[in-house]
Amino acid sequence: MAHEVDPDSCGRTPEAIRAALQRRRDWLRAFEQEWLSAAADFDRPALDAVIDKWFPFACACATPGYLDAVEHTVRRMAEDDTEGLVFRDADGHGYDADGRPVDAGGYR
Repeated sequence: MAHEVDPDSCGRTPEAIRAALQRRRDWLRAFEQEWLSAAADFDRPALDAVIDKWFPFACACATPGYLDAVEHTVRRMAEDDTEGLVFRDADGHGYDADGRPVDAGGYR
């Protein structure tokens, strides 16, 4: 299971981003709408900004297992199943769902 997004999992081109976003059609529609809007104005800085914005989303989609793991965790939390989940504060300290400190290794 992937715990981090692989920044090399997707190319930084409109075509590569579009292909990766097939995994999330709602993200794909938003990307295409923003891309077409910037392209209609022939606005290169706006096109670059669209790529910059959507590239991390595309990498998340293209990293094997990453979105599956995130979606699984979200489902578990929505069902109030937090057994074994570790929540971290800004300093990287780990806690269980009830706020009790846990030793879960270093901050990633």
